[in-house]
Amino acid sequence: MGNNIIQYNHTAFNFFLKNLSIQQQLQEQLLYLLTNSRLFKGFLSTSYPTTTTISRLYYPTSITYRYTVAMQLSNQLSLSPIEIAQQIFYFLKTQSNPDDQECSQLTLTMKLILPGWLDFEVREHTLACWLQSLGEKILFQSNSPKIFGKTDNLFFIEYTYARCCSLLRLGETEGVFIPQQKKLGHLTLPWKTPDPIPLLKNTDQLRLTDRAALALINQLLITVDKSVSNSSQSWYKLGTNLSKSILNFERHCRIFGDLAQNNPKLSQARLGLISISQRVLKWLWYSNLGNFPRSRL
Repeated sequence: MGNNIIQYNHTAFNFFLKNLSIQQQLQEQLLYLLTNSRLFKGFLSTSYPTTTTISRLYYPTSITYRYTVAMQLSNQLSLSPIEIAQQIFYFLKTQSNPDDQECSQLTLTMKLILPGWLDFEVREHTLACWLQSLGEKILFQSNSPKIFGKTDNLFFIEYTYARCCSLLRLGETEGVFIPQQKKLGHLTLPWKTPDPIPLLKNTDQLRLTDRAALALINQLLITVDKSVSNSSQSWYKLGTNLSKSILNFERHCRIFGDLAQNNPKLSQARLGLISISQRVLKWLWYSNLGNFPRSRL
């Protein structure tokens, strides 16, 4: 990937997260900016490709989305893909304020790639903000319930959800977090402190660097992106894959015991990731079945 980056052509690109999916919000923001720019105004509004122009790249060490609109518009504009991509790159560069560190505004690293791609890499600070937002933005709205021939297949997902609930109850007992004194509805995480979850070591370095933790974060991104985009992948498969990642994370990343005493922020960050994952599982279940999974089995 690195060999194809045009030298010096990378910069920050900021946008406000208004829904759960980074991929969907990025696509909507790019479409809005380009259709209202002098560069493409009056053309993109009628000729913008109907197929998805943002896709996720599955690199082992980074979370990257690729924008391929230049490749799709090349013939229509009678320009090479790299010429179109360069114009888009420098236009978008003027639309961002890289010094803004507000958590509501996500910052991606935008790179101009041969032969005409724009790659958007999610920064660690942005990843932490996105994870925190999952506990604040998720709404429980039911779609038409789907009927399964074998409802026993759902047990694994429900078991994982109940396991998350058990870990959260233990976290309260062990004093890893302080719970809310009263129910504040579905828009808050289940604890009063720490808030926010200490997912970062400093302003831009993720605290959760274990392979199992990164795999779970990656699966959360996949689950939300595909759920929001109405992907053909079934919610059951998404829920099963997320459940596997949650249990693998619990197996390899200790939360309680000596860790909670010696490194309380890491303990809180790991339990926070469990809480976020539990909330996404609950959202996925309720959105498709119209009821909530059991918190105890």
